[in-house]
Amino acid sequence: MRPTKYHHLIALQKRGVRPCFRPYHHSLNISSNSTNEFHPCAIRLQPPGQLQTKARRFSNTAAPPKQQGEDSENFWRVSADDSKFWDDYVSTRPSYSATFYNEIYSHHAAHSCKWETAHDVGCGAGQVSAELASRFAHVVASDINDTHLAVARRRLASSLGPTRISFTHSKGEDLIKHHPAGSVDLIAAAEAMVLMDEHVALDNFKRLLRPGGTLAFWFYGRPTFSDPKLRAEAQPLIDAIMVKNWSKVIRGSGERRIAGFQRAAEGMTSWLDYVPLDPQTWMDVRRIKWNPSATLAFFGEEACGFPIRSTSSVQPCEHVEEREDPEWWRNDWDIAELRRYFNVLFPGFKEAVGEGDAEINRLFEELNVHFGGNGKVKQFTWPAVLVTATRK
Repeated sequence: MRPTKYHHLIALQKRGVRPCFRPYHHSLNISSNSTNEFHPCAIRLQPPGQLQTKARRFSNTAAPPKQQGEDSENFWRVSADDSKFWDDYVSTRPSYSATFYNEIYSHHAAHSCKWETAHDVGCGAGQVSAELASRFAHVVASDINDTHLAVARRRLASSLGPTRISFTHSKGEDLIKHHPAGSVDLIAAAEAMVLMDEHVALDNFKRLLRPGGTLAFWFYGRPTFSDPKLRAEAQPLIDAIMVKNWSKVIRGSGERRIAGFQRAAEGMTSWLDYVPLDPQTWMDVRRIKWNPSATLAFFGEEACGFPIRSTSSVQPCEHVEEREDPEWWRNDWDIAELRRYFNVLFPGFKEAVGEGDAEINRLFEELNVHFGGNGKVKQFTWPAVLVTATRK
């Protein structure tokens, strides 16, 4: 089998597409399935039309007056000046590999020779913005959360300067109000699509992109033991900690937020297949799923307490591919690092669950037995899905 990172270029050559790109970049500064083992580097093409499709339900119910303050930008209650939190937050996220970014760059290079402006939608602390700045002349970092923007600005502004990066306080559905149509070569949205109204967001992205521009959005899920035995025996403990934390947050929310959680849960459960990419607007749509036997959704029916349905809008002309790879975005963690991941996964956990929760502590103690004790390291991988498409 050819190395994975060349798989896309070979596919392009077979389709008669002439790549136009810069050299590969190699320096980088939420329903579960029952399969219990990985098949290293196995790649399976999934024929469109064989995907299960169910109705995706949304709640348009207006929130009662007492819930009108449930604004998403105020939900992340951590100061931008809390450097320890943000350092831990960045360090416990998966490190997107050069191979991953090259899937995006090679897609873009196959359809465009413009590397002027990239837009990082839902930029968070700015990890993706920093990477895009290594390839594009200018990066726009946008987020609805002003705290996230403040953190990204503090981490990136001094090193890149105003000519290389700018910041926009906006949700993805309103970006066309802030930026001219046809002004962007590539739009990236990491972990953000499930939080947006995808129809409105896609209309904004379509208008912002130049013809031949690239849309890339992706999502990663729970850290997953790479070892099949640990995955079968210990992964359910990690899943139980997820349920314990998220159920307190979700079930303690008002109607407006619960509707948002439902939208996100159904999007994650669908592995982003619910996002409709109209062939009249988008071409060369590719959906690549890594470790689809693992759980992408951070929370599902058990945590939410209401039905979660998956939806597919995949078109017959789209390329769908599944890859099992236990080395994907590899993390080697001991039990302390796994705890640190949960401590900063979502700030609302501490408020909703409290510190020193007896049940969560018991689950971590059980996990530590599987680790082999304090300081013993185990290997983790991540389920992830990347969708790339070209603006006609």
